[in-house]
Amino acid sequence: MNKFYMNGKLIHKASNHNTKRCEVEKWVFLPHSDFERLKANQYQEHEAITAARDLMYEDKNAYHCIMLLDEYGEDGLLIEAEGFDYPRLSMFVPDAKSIYERYQTSESELKLHDMIKNTVEKIAELAHTDKTDFTSADMIDMDEVESLIKNAIVQQLAQRDDIKMAENTDIGVDFQPDIHVEAEKLTELKFYCPLKVQREIKPSFDEDEDEFFEDTEELSDFEALEYESEISDAIEAYQSDEEENRGIMAYLSDRKRFADKVYSIFPSVEKVGDRLMGVFTCQICGELDSYEYDELLHELSGQASDGWGEGFEQRDIHTSEGDIYVSFYDTCGAWELMTEEEVKAAPESPSEDIGMRM
Repeated sequence: MNKFYMNGKLIHKASNHNTKRCEVEKWVFLPHSDFERLKANQYQEHEAITAARDLMYEDKNAYHCIMLLDEYGEDGLLIEAEGFDYPRLSMFVPDAKSIYERYQTSESELKLHDMIKNTVEKIAELAHTDKTDFTSADMIDMDEVESLIKNAIVQQLAQRDDIKMAENTDIGVDFQPDIHVEAEKLTELKFYCPLKVQREIKPSFDEDEDEFFEDTEELSDFEALEYESEISDAIEAYQSDEEENRGIMAYLSDRKRFADKVYSIFPSVEKVGDRLMGVFTCQICGELDSYEYDELLHELSGQASDGWGEGFEQRDIHTSEGDIYVSFYDTCGAWELMTEEEVKAAPESPSEDIGMRM
């Protein structure tokens, strides 16, 4: 049998193990590095604690806490901050990820688990009577299994914040829909960033080196605006089949810090005043707290510089004036992500006297 293990700290000759009820008001996923820093230094402030400060308090019945989970680990920290931004009261919880998963387990899944255990016991008992071969359909009620699976799917859907309602509509007729689902309405949140657009210029021949050299020139905001259509088409062509519904969120489901609330992220470009800007359009379920919002901004910045944006900036976009390359990130200038309100409030850049292309 496999050994069970957990991380923990045993107390030498503990005087008692008295406890008080702890109610988890919110489960929060942290990057592994953040979790390790908090675990090592309980006096360290963290944005996730600040964002959930109002959820934590103590009454006569219980501590009302948040559970910080290691996004890529198994353990957790149970925290009641007493109105502060660091873990004033805390407890290390080994294997907290399993507790979280059990918390999300539906009643039908538990019944299915019991059915499997009972079947194992039945087969093991019969195996000691020299019976060696079994037919699963004889040991398990497959109709009940199918019903439990459908109910488990519906119950899991009903627990999601982005699902308004889910119900089992099975009427026992083959090839008919048996699950009805309605999604919550999503809200749109846009983030804008400056673009860096470069155009290839005619290769030059270096007689001393006896070879051609290729070079690029950076386009002004006004010049870049002329290529809005070509850039938009290139972004659409760069999109893979997996991104059809959720955009680049199709690859970010492991970002538990915000993944449950952010349904989709689609990059695009948009004319803002007299310049062309990069846009990340996010569809959000519910409201992001300050920690989730900051983590989303951090992810978008990473996508612009190293993720989606790094791949896109290497694609040549053909135009009548030569190939252009578009970067959603620029390390040379002042780069920032701005909301739609911030962009509208920002002063317009001075127009440039540049001739339009024909």
